[in-house]
Amino acid sequence: MAKKREPKKEAGADDLEVLHPERTAVIAGRKVTVHEYGFVEGLRLLPLAEPLVAALQGLAGSDGTVFDAVLAVAAEHADAVVRLMAAAADVEVEWIESLGQSDGHLLLMMWWGANGPFYLCRAALQLVARGRAGATSTPPSSEQDTEAPPTSAG
Repeated sequence: MAKKREPKKEAGADDLEVLHPERTAVIAGRKVTVHEYGFVEGLRLLPLAEPLVAALQGLAGSDGTVFDAVLAVAAEHADAVVRLMAAAADVEVEWIESLGQSDGHLLLMMWWGANGPFYLCRAALQLVARGRAGATSTPPSSEQDTEAPPTSAG
C-alpha cells in the first residue's frame, strides 16, 4: 500500500519564524505573544540579563539537559527572569507573579523558545573571548646553560 506523501514546504516558508520567533498561547485566559527582543530592546535589557548569562556560562559542559539548566538558572535569578519575560511578553510583572505553576512554566518555556538562543550565544561568545584572553604565547627559550666552546688560536 502506498504511503501518503506530506506536501513539501515551500522554500523560505519558515523564514519569518527564524528571523523573528514569536510564541503565542492563551495563559490564564489571556492571549500572550512572546517576542524575541529587538536589537535596542536587547541592549537595554542586557544589564538585567548579565547575571543570567554568567550563570549559563557556569553550566557549560555540565551534566543534565538544557531544560534542567534553564530551570536552575531561572530559579537562581527569578526576579530578573520575571522582568525579562514581562518585557518579551508585554505583560505586567504582577500578572506573571499571579500565575499558577502550569501557566508560569508555559510562559517560561515560550520566553526561552523566543529568547534563549540570544542568551546561549552571548554566554558562548563570552566563554570564547575569555579563553582567547587567557591564552598566552609559548614562553621564550631559556638561555643557553653552557658556555660556548673555546675557539682554538692557531
